[in-house]
Parts: sequence; C-alpha cells; structure tokens
Amino acid sequence: MARPHTTVRHATVRLKAEDLRRGQWLGLALAAGGIAIAGRLVQLQVLQHETLRQEGERRRWHRRPLLAKRGAILDRTGKPLAQSDLHCHVAIDPLSVREPERLAQVFATHLGGTPAQWHQRIVEAQKHERRYLRVAQCVPLERYEQLRHALRKAFAHLARPERPVLTREIVPVRAYLQPTLAPQVIGLTQLVEDRETGNRLVAVSGIERSYDALLAGKNGVEEGELAPGGVLIPETVRRRLLPQDGASVRLTLDCAIQQAAEDALETLWRKHRPKGALMLVLEPQSGDLLAVANRPTFNLATRAGLHPPRSDSPAERERALEPMRNRATEFLYEPGSTIKPLVIAALLSEGKLDPSARFYCGGSYRVGRRRIRCVVHGRGRGHGLQTLEEAICHSCNVAMAQIGTRIGLEGIYRALQRFHLFEPMRAGFAYEEVGHTIPPEKVRWGREVRAANLAFGQGLLVSPLALAAAYGALANNGQWVAPRIVLEPAPARQPPQVVVSPEHARYVMEGLIRAVERGTGQAAQVKGYLIAGKTGTAQKALPGGRGYAPGKYVASFVGIVPADAPRAVILVMADEPQHGYHGGEVAAPAFRQLAQFLLWYWRIPATWRHDFIAPRIANRYVG
Repeated sequence: MARPHTTVRHATVRLKAEDLRRGQWLGLALAAGGIAIAGRLVQLQVLQHETLRQEGERRRWHRRPLLAKRGAILDRTGKPLAQSDLHCHVAIDPLSVREPERLAQVFATHLGGTPAQWHQRIVEAQKHERRYLRVAQCVPLERYEQLRHALRKAFAHLARPERPVLTREIVPVRAYLQPTLAPQVIGLTQLVEDRETGNRLVAVSGIERSYDALLAGKNGVEEGELAPGGVLIPETVRRRLLPQDGASVRLTLDCAIQQAAEDALETLWRKHRPKGALMLVLEPQSGDLLAVANRPTFNLATRAGLHPPRSDSPAERERALEPMRNRATEFLYEPGSTIKPLVIAALLSEGKLDPSARFYCGGSYRVGRRRIRCVVHGRGRGHGLQTLEEAICHSCNVAMAQIGTRIGLEGIYRALQRFHLFEPMRAGFAYEEVGHTIPPEKVRWGREVRAANLAFGQGLLVSPLALAAAYGALANNGQWVAPRIVLEPAPARQPPQVVVSPEHARYVMEGLIRAVERGTGQAAQVKGYLIAGKTGTAQKALPGGRGYAPGKYVASFVGIVPADAPRAVILVMADEPQHGYHGGEVAAPAFRQLAQFLLWYWRIPATWRHDFIAPRIANRYVG
C-alpha cells in the first residue's frame, strides 16, 4: 500500500514545481512589461514631454485673429467714398460629400456655373483626397448663410455627421458707393491672406497708399480652448488683444462736383479720343481740390478697365498702368500759352514790365538764327501794335518772345519760380512729379532763344496741379495757396504767399477775361457770367529734349469762374487729342460744361451781359 502513496506525492511535487516556473515566467513577463511601461512613461513624460505638450496644446487650444476694419475715405461732406466691409471665402471638405450630384446642383443654383462643372471639381478633389476645396471668394456673409441653409435643406435626409462640411473664412473688403468716382485719387487695395496675423488689405495706390499708416488699423488675436462646434470656450480664453480699427480720412473732394467733372471729361474723351485726359477743380482761397477726374479710368469695385501687361516690356507695363495714373501729379507737359499770363503777372510785380507797354506783332519775330512765328496770325499780317492785355487775349507768341528777349533768361526763370512751378506741391497724393527746366546757369548757347521760348511756354515741364495752383494765385488777388487733397487729418502745408501784387493780378485777370470774350477761349463762355481763362496748344517734346513730335499736341484750358468773384479754377487737359488739337476747340467746351454746373450748384446769380463792348470788360470787372 506504500507505493501508490509515493507516486501521488511525487506528482504533487512536480505540479508545484511547474506552477512555480509558470509563476516565475509570469513574474518575469510582468516585470518586463512594467519595465517597458516605465520606459515608455519616461519617454513620454521626460524625453517627449515638450513635444507632446505642444501637440496637445495645438489640438486643444486655438489662436484666432480678430480682424480690424480699415478706415473709411470720405468726401468733404462726410459721404463715404471707400469703406470697409467683411466678406468670406467659402470652402467644402470634399471627403465629407456623400452625394456629389446633389451638392453640385446646390452650388450651381447659388454660386453659378453648371452642375456638371461642379460635379467634376468635387470628384477630382475626392480622387486626390483633398480636405479643402474653395468654392467661392469674397462673398457677402448673407450669401454664405443662404448657401448653408440650402445645404441643410438639401441633405436633411442624412444624419448630421454624414452631411457635407461647409466652412467659411472671414476676409476684409473695400466697399464703394460710387466705384467710378475718382478711382485714381482714392486708390486700390489688395487682399493678403495670412492665417497667423489675419487677413488684411494692403494699399497699392492713391490715398490708400499715401495714408496707409492711418487707414490700415491693426488686427487683434485671441487664444482659448476650442469646443467641438468650432467656438472658443469663454472660460478658457487666456489671451485676447482687441483689433484697432483704422482712422478715417476726409478728402477735399465734393462728390457732386466730382461726378460733374467725370461727366464733362467723358464727353471730351468720347469726342476727341485722346491718349489721356484730366479735369481738376481747385478752390483758390483754400487750395482745396474739389474734383480730380482722369481718363482712361477704371472701376474700383470690379476692376473693369484694368488689364495685365501683355508682355514684360517697359512700354507694355506703362500701358497697363495708364488707367491708374493720376495725371494731376504724375504727368509733366509743356504748358504752352497757358504760361503767358503768369510770366506777365510776375514781371509786372517785379517792375520789369510796365502796364502801358506796347509790342508790335508783324506775324513773326527773329531771335538769333530762329524765326518765331505767331501761331494765330502767322501768315504775314500779325496782330499789329498791342498792349499786354491784348497779347494775352490774342495769345501772341511774337509779343511774348519780345518780352523774353528784353527781360533775359534769368528774369523769365525767376518769374516762373515765383509761382512755385518747379517745386513739389505735397498735396497729399501718393506720387508726384515735379516740374523743371534747365537753370539759366547751365545754359551756354542760345540763351536769347531759350528766354523767348520760356516766355511763351516752351522748354519747361510743369504738372497740371502746379499750374492750377498758379492760376489760383491770380484768382486770389496774387496770393498763392498750396493745394491739398486731404482735409482731415490736416496736412502740413506751406503758408500762403503773396507772389504778385493784387493790382497786377487783377490786371492779368482782365486780359484773361478778354481772352474768353474776344480771344482764343470764346468756346468757354457761359451766358450771363464773367469768365476768365487761357487756352494752351503745346506740341509734345520728344524724349531727351530732341525737338518736337510732329502731329502730337497737348490741348489745355485753364479757367476761373466766375471772374468777378472767383470760386474755382478749372483745368482741362487732353494728351494727343484727335478730331482737333487746339485748346479752344478741345478743352474749352469741357470747361464750359463743368462751369455751368458749378454756377448752378453754388446758386450764383447771373451778373454779366455779353452785349457790352470789349473796352468795358475791364471796367465792369474792376468796378
């Protein structure tokens, strides 16, 4: 009976040994697992701590830019010319789309295009496993809400997680009540998309550029934990910098006068088809620019009229930029006969000319080896003996050439300098070309010819704005006032200066009145009103000063309305007009159209009878 007892005991011992080995192996496995877990914990908590912390914050915390509004650009009455608005880009997650055909139909209805086109775009994005497909740019927020509502209705039969995911991205835009009004003055902005600092508008040209530091504003930011619905949890917001909106800029422009100038210039543009044209209105007492119209032009909202260059050549780039060019400050030209009244006024004030002086015009006048012909009566008979007033009225080159040779080059140059024609106006525009001519000390040969040329408007370049400001001095009893385009914030300006004496300014004004009543500017007459003005017809100089381009002219007219109580200086300029090229036939009618509007707009009663004889014009003006 002892053997069976021994067998059982040995079996029990073997079972306990195997359990012990299993326990040992299990312990080793657990120890190894613990070591691995501990190692992993060390790796995560120590070695990868910073990386994982940043990743966790990236997923949990959200940084959202807060967009600032760009300041508005207003006219002088406070009417907005350009203001900020918020639109949005609309995008879809293509991989969330279960029914592309139905979605394509909704997009075609609300965004335009055909269902087939939209279906192709969606399927193509799904093939490439794209998670973002922009379907609309810069659309109003109301349009996004309409699209979202239409999608919710179209996919109501699907569970919410199975519906297409529509997202939006807020972007700032510029809104214009009258987008064709003074676009060269207001200027363009360009949208720059930046996820870090926020989308913003960058200035390109015009007032938008010259006053960008004031208009731009500064985007803000807020950081916090993002809820599943894409909203920041208020309690978790740990940083918030509020946006700083840009300040407004109030211009001197008057919307009503600007529109009238645009209409008058459009009439000239359609009739004479010039390469470029300009019309500006200046208030002589304050220097305020009430209107600045340019052609060619463009639409600020749609950008219609702007075309990219067809090649990389300088000429083609210049052609593409023409509609954006503000010719008031970015165009220099020889003023021609419009310079004559300024020369006479300055020389009278300096005592170098006497109001009783007479000059004989026989049709031509020889200066050195060159014979200067009178353009108006250059075929032998001339104007005969004439006063300074009559020389202005007849626009006589021969009389002005005699004045130039008598006074000398230095005297004519100083006379032009009196009116700040060769100085920057600093009126507030983004770009400005400054008029110039060759200083007398650098002229070695042909000084007499050059003096004669300067006296009747050849051999110098001026900007239209500088010329209008000079005529403003004549209208303002000899006091020159620096022009400006901005009212608020008030720009730093040169103080007003008396450049010619009041009596000599009035004397020249009498000549300008006669030029309209009996001379070359008769097309500028407005029935019932006294108008002063001067025509200009200047042949275009070739680049480098190597003579003049045949058949190419700049026609201009500078007028003052009304002459007996000046309220405005109007300058009209047409570069290379067709179907006529004289200032009296091209520019003067456009002046008359705008002058008639101003007289009605300001409710100025008629005070002048055109049946008066010519000698009584000066008496009526002075008295």
